[in-house]
Amino acid sequence: MSILKNRTLRAGATALAALLAGGALASCSAGEPAGAGAPAEKVVFAIKEDPGCMDPQQVTLTTALNVSRQLTDSLLDQDPATGELKPWLAKRWESNADLTKFTFTLRDGVTFSDGTALTADVVKANLDALFALGAKASLASQLLAGYTGTEVADASTFSVDFSAPNAQFLQGTSTTTLGMLAQSTTAATAEERCQTVIGSGAFVLDSYTKNDSVEISKRAGYNWGSELRKHSGEALTAHVSFPVITENSVRTGGLASGEFDVIQDLPYADEARFTTDAYHVYAAANPGIPNSLVANTAKGVLADTAVRQAIMMGLDRTEINTLAGSTSGKAPTSALTSSTGGYASQAVAMKFNADGAKAKLEADGWTLGSDGIYAKDGAKLTVTVTAFYAQDVLEAAQMQLKKIGVDLQLKMVTAGDFFGAVAKKDYEFLGAALTRTDPDVLRVALSAKSKAAWGVIADPELESLLAEQASIADAGKRADVVAKIQARVIDQAYVIPTLETVQLHASAAKVTGIEFDSASRVNLFDMAAK
Repeated sequence: MSILKNRTLRAGATALAALLAGGALASCSAGEPAGAGAPAEKVVFAIKEDPGCMDPQQVTLTTALNVSRQLTDSLLDQDPATGELKPWLAKRWESNADLTKFTFTLRDGVTFSDGTALTADVVKANLDALFALGAKASLASQLLAGYTGTEVADASTFSVDFSAPNAQFLQGTSTTTLGMLAQSTTAATAEERCQTVIGSGAFVLDSYTKNDSVEISKRAGYNWGSELRKHSGEALTAHVSFPVITENSVRTGGLASGEFDVIQDLPYADEARFTTDAYHVYAAANPGIPNSLVANTAKGVLADTAVRQAIMMGLDRTEINTLAGSTSGKAPTSALTSSTGGYASQAVAMKFNADGAKAKLEADGWTLGSDGIYAKDGAKLTVTVTAFYAQDVLEAAQMQLKKIGVDLQLKMVTAGDFFGAVAKKDYEFLGAALTRTDPDVLRVALSAKSKAAWGVIADPELESLLAEQASIADAGKRADVVAKIQARVIDQAYVIPTLETVQLHASAAKVTGIEFDSASRVNLFDMAAK
């Protein structure tokens, strides 16, 4: 058995220097050499949920991004070990001094699976169409914050322009979210793009049957993988089938029986069971915002800062990690995970203190009732969290908060209903994490100006800091501002972290070469089978 585990590069001026070039984040190295196995005819990779959409520029679900990564390439790639940006579809790039113009030169010979060539005009069509999608591409549009257009110099050279400095854009060009698509796809409607995606990736989409499966096949003639890949030429696996298997026990049972070759999201509780020579376990810590309770401060009791702060104090994150986390994981200590570039520990401010939490509530006028729940002005201290995954994490938090007199109610919904609630701001807490290698993820999730915002916050001081960090070219100065943002977010308990998520997958020992990118998404280009 081999375990593919993450390494981390801590924040600071050095990490932020890499981050401004692309970010410094959790990385993984292969458990075995990618070429150790023979090319495989077919690999069955069971996924935990329906992806919902195949368009990488629209999706936010990890499952959808894991699948669509195989279909699309990005302008740049990011080394997960160092945060350094590497050439991919673009062979050269540069920016002006104030980070408002980024100029790229494309590599030669790249085509999409419909036979059309990748040109500067196609990149412009991608970025223009993506920006026009607006809220339908909520995360992608934030990578293009301030986008004013793309200037085409010739067939292979173009410049992307912004109205204000955009420090996180270069790293954004390495993400699946900004993967390049054929011009025919960019011209389609948002709904059409969810069903049929034409990319330049190592695999092509054969079919997507909602709530059933996704089928992909390797692209004949593909020969433009990034230098981070372990071999050149075509993918090593001819066909990958992604059956949608929502029950954890069915996925693990299928892996044990040989029905599945790989499974997504090995339950943390089953990690030890598959730590044998018959399997490989793949683990990578998610960068970005950890699993958290993200507050809507315009709703109910969460408008009260003391209530949010008491909830922050009332969570024992070490216990939550023991109860619901991976053996590869750790308790969160900031509004960014410890593997994210720009991370600054807020462990002291987040220290578990049940007695202190009760004292804060009582100083705020709350009185403990006979049922063990605080109340004020005849209303109990009840707050609801809306989520579509990690119910075990929320149940652990619920149990702990009950001990300090807070009634946390769980509202588990579908992914569609979750994002519908986000769009309407119809929630008190959101229970979720947001993955991104760049600390600008805090602006995306918390800025009142962000189309993808989860937190509902009216805080001019925070808003100013979020905008400032996005415009700073100097790595050290940006690190200082990012640290101030984390301190403000934790002090005001806008984000109340619960668990650092670990992406945990498993495969039969015959499967080799599955790798994580810098955002802990899987790349199957080097996947093979003995």
